[in-house]
Amino acid sequence: MTARVEQAVAILRAVAGRTDPTSPLPLAAISASVGAGLSTASRVCAGLVESGMLERGEAYGTFATGPRALALSGSAAAALGPTVHFELHRLAQETAETVILSAAEGTGARIIASVGSGWTLHVPAAVGDVVTDARRAVIRALAGDAEEAVVESQAGRAVEIAVPLTAPDGRRLLSLAIALPVYRAARARPRIRRLLADARRAFERALAEGHRGPVVPPPLDRSTITTSVRTEEAALRLVEHLAVAPGSATAAAAAAGLRPDRARRLVDALVRSRLLARDSETDALHVDPAIHAWHRAAFLPSLARRGSARAMATAERVGACVFVTTLAGMRSFTVVEHIEPMGEGLLMAPWLGRPHPLVGSDGGPTLAMDFDAAQLAHLFPRRHGASEYDQFVRRVQRVRADGTLTMRSVDEFGITSISAPVRDAAGLVAAAACIVGATEDVSMRLPELQEAARMLAARLSEDLGATYAASSGSIEAVDAASIPPSR
Repeated sequence: MTARVEQAVAILRAVAGRTDPTSPLPLAAISASVGAGLSTASRVCAGLVESGMLERGEAYGTFATGPRALALSGSAAAALGPTVHFELHRLAQETAETVILSAAEGTGARIIASVGSGWTLHVPAAVGDVVTDARRAVIRALAGDAEEAVVESQAGRAVEIAVPLTAPDGRRLLSLAIALPVYRAARARPRIRRLLADARRAFERALAEGHRGPVVPPPLDRSTITTSVRTEEAALRLVEHLAVAPGSATAAAAAAGLRPDRARRLVDALVRSRLLARDSETDALHVDPAIHAWHRAAFLPSLARRGSARAMATAERVGACVFVTTLAGMRSFTVVEHIEPMGEGLLMAPWLGRPHPLVGSDGGPTLAMDFDAAQLAHLFPRRHGASEYDQFVRRVQRVRADGTLTMRSVDEFGITSISAPVRDAAGLVAAAACIVGATEDVSMRLPELQEAARMLAARLSEDLGATYAASSGSIEAVDAASIPPSR
């Protein structure tokens, strides 16, 4: 029983733990990566497809990450998600360099989140990538025998400065790093070290808030116990519960409707496979943070696979241009577009692959709506004045309250946009779905176009695993607290 669980976890990691988890992987490659025979790998993959953790690719015998795996990743990342979202953007804003958050995986470190540098010459860091060079700071910061508060390394012409992020029981769960070219490091090093120390304190406060003491399990209700559920499915139910509510095996068993003795055996297998870890102080079980990368790494590939067709269908149906933008540092970056003629003789300029300052961007306030008042005041670019800030935060308030934002272009007269938030599996705003048209046309059809923006955002959120996660009860409503009108 437990061997099947360990095989299933190994195969799931092989498929989901990539820089593009949505890309179909051939069965032969899966079999080779986990050291299992083709028939065994085929049987386990079929079970994971049935459970929703994998899905079949278009080519025969290929498999990609399924919606349930993306939802599990989002559920596990949700508690720390707001801290990751702000602190990585804060560091990127204040240093203009690449910011990397990593978790231990095997003898290396998996990048589970990153914000890229705005410089032309920069250090790249792809979410889902695995760092294997033991000399790198992101790995050394995770090592239990590393005593330095700040660890630094140089590989070629790139410098990495990292700090460990520690759980209350002393486990080094994550490493937070800033990577930059060597010629910029000498001048920036002292400031980077101070910024990393501040961010470390914020992360460790968030980790402490998620730290649970000894969990008293509820009384066992034998009428809820399910005996017919398959081994792999029973293990997945335990992990899904623990992703939302870290605690004891007994409490997880009660939530999953499993016998405590069966749950304990499954938990032991999940700990051996490193999908779960035990808190050394409380014995509470936590999901491995390395899986946080799954849903983040799937974000752009998912939009590339399905977003273009969805944007085209929406644009053709409503007769307007459609753009999908995401946050790149504190700029809006267009990742999907479909341009429709805006009247005889007129055409919208393409924005695909182009960044735009968040102020004045069609989806800018929508992309910023997860930042609270203090965070937004901190992140808002200082080159803009108080009146621009006040207008921006009023728009953030409006999209929070209404679910869509209608905005006349700041840069060009006669253009109006409508944007709606696209959420990922952790419940955070990952992108903005924007419908853009001539002001006279948009104003005449405003309710229709607002509904179209909402529907497009909902479909894109579904592609990112948000709908699956929400149906499992792992996404909470976004705080709609107001933002003060001035800094």
